[in-house]
Amino acid sequence: MKLENTTFKTPIHEISSLFYNENTMYMKRDDLQPFSFGGNKVRIARRILEDMYASGCDTLITYGNKRSNLCRVTTNMCAALGVKCYMISVTDDDHGVKKAFNGEMAHLFKAEVVECAKADVDATVAKVKETVIANGGKPYYINEAKGVVNQASTYINVYSEIIEQSKEFGGFDYIFCASGSGTTQAGLILGKLMHPDCENGPKIVGISTARVYERGVMKLNEHINGYFDFNGKEKPSNDKISAEINLSTDYLCGGYTFFDDDIKNACTDMLIKNGIELDPTYTGKAYVGCEKYLRDNGIKGKKVLFIHTGGLPLFFDLMNEN
Repeated sequence: MKLENTTFKTPIHEISSLFYNENTMYMKRDDLQPFSFGGNKVRIARRILEDMYASGCDTLITYGNKRSNLCRVTTNMCAALGVKCYMISVTDDDHGVKKAFNGEMAHLFKAEVVECAKADVDATVAKVKETVIANGGKPYYINEAKGVVNQASTYINVYSEIIEQSKEFGGFDYIFCASGSGTTQAGLILGKLMHPDCENGPKIVGISTARVYERGVMKLNEHINGYFDFNGKEKPSNDKISAEINLSTDYLCGGYTFFDDDIKNACTDMLIKNGIELDPTYTGKAYVGCEKYLRDNGIKGKKVLFIHTGGLPLFFDLMNEN
């Protein structure tokens, strides 16, 4: 496998709304990326592996939990490339789930899965690094500063890709995406801030799938400012950055991995009406939040793009629970 063969420009097409039909809805199909069931994490994992090689490292330490799309893709990519991989698997967010397809696949890809509580992550990562170094390896941890900056920077070019594609549809007024770790939303915001037509660009709205507002905004600021600081680039004013951070936490449904009947039904209805799978942890929750945001704010007659960030195995987790 070659890294350059794992990603490509994904299509955008119109979809039928699920319950609020006052806008024209479109979807960017990043779930169709041609590797490991697709999704935004394919773009991110490719960037991480490219930087791991450039940094002279040979062992990847990834981070997540049983449901993590990023862990599925990074462990798969490492297996395909013959790269040693450790997965730090946080047990706090499992909520009693013993198995999830993403987690099972990490084992299939022969990753060294190390479980720990969230409070013990730093100590666990330090121990894994010591093990790698003792065995003659050079570890690369995805959640260190450089790794996080690389994750956020992935979607800078995707923003330009969207703007170019939007010409076919007469432009978009809004872009919505799931905002978990915040790296995808931060990358889109970075792309908009650096685009020559920034002032006329669509409003980017992240629907939080996990974090409360204060922490979510703090992380977005960290990702955005970190990119400019790390790369020595001239940074826009704090006011300009703040104006582009739009994070909705009104549809959290209790927090990460929790969902209600609205979200569950949306996953089924999207498949029935549009032939597209959503999952209750990320895309289903975010899509319901998108349409509710539009409805609750009385937004009508707009062209709205929802970015499908993938997560097909999580859809089958939902079907498995029924």
